[in-house]
Amino acid sequence: MLEEDGAAEQGSSSDDGGESDSDAEEGTSIADTAAARVVNSTCAPGCSEHGVCNEELGRCDCPRHFVGPDCQTPNPEISDVCAKYGFTLSQCRSPSPCFNSCNGRGRCVAGICHCLPGFWGMDCALSRGADGGVQLLEGQGYVPRKDSIKVYVYELPPNVTSWFNIKRLDRPLHMLFWQRLMSAGLRTVNGDEADYYFIPLNTRTLMAPEQAAWVLPYIRKTWPFWDRDQGHRHLIIHTGDLGLHELPLVMRRQMNETLSNITWLTHWGIHTYHPIGTWFPAHRPGKDIVIPVMITTPGFQLSPLNPAVAAKAAKRGRPYKREQTFFFAGRICGDRKPPDPITHECAPKRTDYSAGVRQRVYFHHHNRTGYKVLTGTSKYMQEITSHKFCLAPTGGGHGKRQVLVALMGCIPVTITDGVYQPFEPELPWADFSVPVPEADIPRLHEILEDLPPSQVEQMQSRLHCAAQHMFYSSSLGAIIGEDGRYDAFETIIEILRVRKAHPDTPPEQYVEVDERFRKFANCELGGPDPKTLCAQGTDRQHPDMPTCAECHRQVSARRSGSSFFSWAGGLVCCSELDLAKCPRVWE
Repeated sequence: MLEEDGAAEQGSSSDDGGESDSDAEEGTSIADTAAARVVNSTCAPGCSEHGVCNEELGRCDCPRHFVGPDCQTPNPEISDVCAKYGFTLSQCRSPSPCFNSCNGRGRCVAGICHCLPGFWGMDCALSRGADGGVQLLEGQGYVPRKDSIKVYVYELPPNVTSWFNIKRLDRPLHMLFWQRLMSAGLRTVNGDEADYYFIPLNTRTLMAPEQAAWVLPYIRKTWPFWDRDQGHRHLIIHTGDLGLHELPLVMRRQMNETLSNITWLTHWGIHTYHPIGTWFPAHRPGKDIVIPVMITTPGFQLSPLNPAVAAKAAKRGRPYKREQTFFFAGRICGDRKPPDPITHECAPKRTDYSAGVRQRVYFHHHNRTGYKVLTGTSKYMQEITSHKFCLAPTGGGHGKRQVLVALMGCIPVTITDGVYQPFEPELPWADFSVPVPEADIPRLHEILEDLPPSQVEQMQSRLHCAAQHMFYSSSLGAIIGEDGRYDAFETIIEILRVRKAHPDTPPEQYVEVDERFRKFANCELGGPDPKTLCAQGTDRQHPDMPTCAECHRQVSARRSGSSFFSWAGGLVCCSELDLAKCPRVWE
């Protein structure tokens, strides 16, 4: 038997009494209205017993345990299916978080939303309106954001969306983006008015190639939007180390035109062939977007950029001082072994790792006064807050150090030829980082010493703004007292907005041709509003800013989990259960 989680559907009773009578009456009314509009369902009879009818397409979406056109047949291959999607058989039947906690329009059953009749979608967000058209978040008063872009999201079959074990998904950024499109008021269900089309494909899985090869033709066959411009306004998020190049070469050759027309949002900004890393260009400036890695490591709210942390340090009479020069701690050699203690070189194995950057920085600078280049340290946070500059190299592909060190207020030193950093060249990285050509690694110390103190101070002051662009705070909670208006999600949206407004402008000129984008890039459009976003950690970052734990405790009985995935709309919604009513900083 499949097990449900503890979140009650809207319109049903809850054992803990967390739902008021008025809420139940409203939910029942909405459910009855939605069900009445689909008396003559477009799906096979009996679909809703185990599955969910996508009334728009007449497609009966089955959970993992059932198959068939009406989801009435027990899946004879359930053990293999569960293993394929990251579960043991017992885990596959156990409670698991559901996307947006089904928006109160269905039951969360083993991590999959079993929507009430008349509702469909991965999170039960869709239904038929009174005019017969598709409606988003019926009963919540969803209103599109003004003066921004509109994004259509393809509701794909559950075997490519909701069947996965969310607890084991690595970098589920496509879910975060999908979720925030709704709470930010940017999602449209009218494909004819959309500026962009989002394909919510999980690319961080071994099944990604076969699913992509199936999904893209399926989209062309099912919806009319791709063929209108051959997919040029379609978006896919790929979070793999090497971006698009993680897809098999044979597939890329066979589907070259289709894959090339898509705009890829990836972490890998390689735009020029690199002979040491043997990396081929995978990023096309002006077409693709380099996006930051989704950082979920706890503890970054202890950053000196957090006003509460800085105030406490000053009150103790020990304000943060960056008296040391340069820091890096982490893997140095490609074979994961430490450098030779005599030659200070790595073994001649995996010399392509980090394009040789980490190895060369260690060789030339590990013994230099004021420099710490280590294979590891138990005092990482202490070290990173006591140095002015921090190495932000690549690894086996894209890196994440540029995000980590920026969040901690350490000026990133980026060294890898031909690789763009997150939101580069749209954002002027030279304003808050030190890019160093690989050929200049031996004289890195001279480059840093030659920087005037006033320039270093200016770069440090700009990091508070730059760090906001690097973190998905509206989904994950504040870490430096921000309210999410300049976060990574909103930066993606701003870049897409500028592209729509100035389609022929090179990305490095966005700050010159679009005044709003210039102000956005410099965090000059107001904020923060401490009442908008909850804070990570146990302490408030502003007196009026609740912690995310405080928010969750108020409504935990009506959510299917405590992570952003099940928190309808992301953590910007705090204790608000109606996704459409979440705070919107730009309205």
